[in-house]
Amino acid sequence: MDMRRVVVIAVLGLAIWGSPAAAGHVAAWGPQQSVAADDSLRADFNNDGFADLAVGVPREDAGRVVNAGVVNVQYGSAGGLAAGHGQIFTQVAGLPEPGDFFGGAVAAGDFNHDGFADLAVGASGEDVGPVQDAGAVSVLYGSATGLTTTGSRLFTQVGSAPEPGDSFGFALATGDFNHDGFADLAAGAPYESTYDEPFVGTVSVLYGSAGGLSTIGGRIFRQVGSAPEPGDLFGFALATGDFDHDGFAELAVGAPYEDAGNVRDAGAVSVLYGSAGGLTANPGQIFTQVAGLPEPGDLFGLALTAGDFGQRPPGDGFADLAVGAPFEDVGGVADAGAVSWILGSTGGLTTLRGRIFTQVAGLPEPGDVFGFALATGESSDGVFSYLAIGTPFEDVGNVRDAGAVSALYYQYYPRGDDYRLLGRIFTQLGSAPERGDVFGYALTTGDFNHDGGTDLVAGAPEEDVGAVVDAGAVSVLNGLTRAGGQFLTQDSPGVGSSAEPGDFFGAALAAANPAPVSTAATTTTTTNATAVAPPTPGSSVLWRH
Repeated sequence: MDMRRVVVIAVLGLAIWGSPAAAGHVAAWGPQQSVAADDSLRADFNNDGFADLAVGVPREDAGRVVNAGVVNVQYGSAGGLAAGHGQIFTQVAGLPEPGDFFGGAVAAGDFNHDGFADLAVGASGEDVGPVQDAGAVSVLYGSATGLTTTGSRLFTQVGSAPEPGDSFGFALATGDFNHDGFADLAAGAPYESTYDEPFVGTVSVLYGSAGGLSTIGGRIFRQVGSAPEPGDLFGFALATGDFDHDGFAELAVGAPYEDAGNVRDAGAVSVLYGSAGGLTANPGQIFTQVAGLPEPGDLFGLALTAGDFGQRPPGDGFADLAVGAPFEDVGGVADAGAVSWILGSTGGLTTLRGRIFTQVAGLPEPGDVFGFALATGESSDGVFSYLAIGTPFEDVGNVRDAGAVSALYYQYYPRGDDYRLLGRIFTQLGSAPERGDVFGYALTTGDFNHDGGTDLVAGAPEEDVGAVVDAGAVSVLNGLTRAGGQFLTQDSPGVGSSAEPGDFFGAALAAANPAPVSTAATTTTTTNATAVAPPTPGSSVLWRH
């Protein structure tokens, strides 16, 4: 592989080894016309009908506390995300500490079923007592005035004692796994060690109730369909969707460093199915690369999202799963990246008619890492759903690592009375592409102006704001157009703080449609196509050209 200049960044409590890497949040909702909506997963914190946006800023300093992290919240309105009505939150139920990386993962859901969406925030570098980097998840509850710290709670590992470097809260997802009307939360701890094997990874599940999230009935899950192995990092990425259309949400869990036979770090995705008793590993499924042989360092499962996008409109009612393998080689092009579609059915996810996609609207290039972040949305007229794909290390012209976002969608052609699968590609909105912006590092969608469609949000956490290096920015595309879009930084009116060097504003994102199917989690990701040794929790290596 093409070895690049290494820049070491203490960010997100992640471990990124090898090739281009960073952290991405994937939040996903399926088309509301084809899959039954679940109001418990609406990301509308003040219940006014407009989707709201939470932006993780995991390297923001809280006063003098370095890399404590914050979350900015922007509220929707008839004109889109409203200026002057933002909020900023730091760690709840405890003082911010250096290296907590609060905001490294975010996910929304109505955990107490009161009509107001709540927000879960991961702090994977949080120390639990004397246990360093064990990780924690904070929950902020919604109200008529928006999110509030009143009644907020802090959760640590479920089903296992906190241990050094577990990084609990590294990835988050919400879904109603037992179909009781309360949103539940899945939290990845990919650096959890079990059975004397390091970095096997686990996922904890907390169930919703009238009192909000609770550890009562909480469970911990390990790798499904394969024995846990050192360095699998099970729980590195999460997504939820009703893949068998039975009313219970399922949970897809990425283990991007899983070996496929003798193929190192090929990656795999496990699926836990919902039931009246909650998530269950029996039956469970495990998937490796679709429509191609696994190769060393593909990192299949590094990004996930779910929605009814795998069929021509109006869909078939089953949620489908998109899986990123951003370090897949395309022909002889190293680390160009690919995305697999796995379709839902009455029997759950199936590889039958599964497809694999590479770069949209351009030739694959070395190190693009197509599929690094994923999200789904739909047009305002309900005519088509789309899959958004982040390519944060895409070169834009001669601008290295500026980043781009592709969209795949079906469009109807009356002359042929048929639908065609089309693709579009977008670059940075509101600012000219610059070297190392990594636009598309994180993605989400939400109907911020309540027009019935979803707007696409893309983070560029290494965007320079004026002379402020790596402060970060977020672009909002109105539907799948640049018209009427928005460009937000921490210096924008009402955001609640100012841009500072290395904040990484936009490293994690959470929003939702007015009536989403499910919320896929933040995925924090990174990697190495040729990694041998496991990463060090709490560190991150970002490779550049």
